[in-house]
Amino acid sequence: MRLALLERMLRRFKRSKDGSTAIEFGLVALPFFMLTFGVAEVAMLGLAQTSLDFAVSNVARTIRTGEAQTAGATGVDIQEDICEGFGSLLAVDCVNLFIDVDVYPSFAAVDNPNPIVDDEFQVGNFGYDPSVGSDIVVVRAYYRWQVLTPLFERIFANVSNGDRILVSTMMFRNEPF
Repeated sequence: MRLALLERMLRRFKRSKDGSTAIEFGLVALPFFMLTFGVAEVAMLGLAQTSLDFAVSNVARTIRTGEAQTAGATGVDIQEDICEGFGSLLAVDCVNLFIDVDVYPSFAAVDNPNPIVDDEFQVGNFGYDPSVGSDIVVVRAYYRWQVLTPLFERIFANVSNGDRILVSTMMFRNEPF
C-alpha cells in the first residue's frame, strides 16, 4: 500500500509543471544580470573616457592658443578646468584627477612613459610646464575611476586596488602668440 502511494506521488510530481518557471528563471537569472551589469559598466567607462577626452581637448585648446598662458593659469587652474568639463555629465571627484603638461623640443623627442609601474599608479613625475608660442606641448590627464560592479574589478581594473586609470592625451604645437 505504501509503495503504491509512493509510486502515485512520484508520477504526479513528474507530470506536474508547477514551479518550472521559477526554476528556469533561477537558471537564467545569474547570466542575465551579469550581462546587464557588464553592459552598464562598459557604458559608464565609455562615457567617462569620452567626457575626459572632451574636457582635455577643450583645455588643450586654451593652452595651444595662448589663452591659458596670458591669463596666468597655473597647474591647479588647468586641473580645475579639466575637472569642470569632465564632471559636467558625471559625478567625479577632482582628487582622483591628475594632469601632466610637458614641453618638448621636437615631436620626435616626446616621451610617453607609462605611469603604472608594478600595478601601482605613480604620480610623482606629473607637473605643469607653462609653454610659450610655437612650443610642442603634450597634455595628459589621468583619472582614477572606481569600477562600480565588484564582479568586474578583475576584468576592468588596471591597478592593484581595483580601480581603472583613464587616460587622455593631446599633443600639439602652440600657435605663435
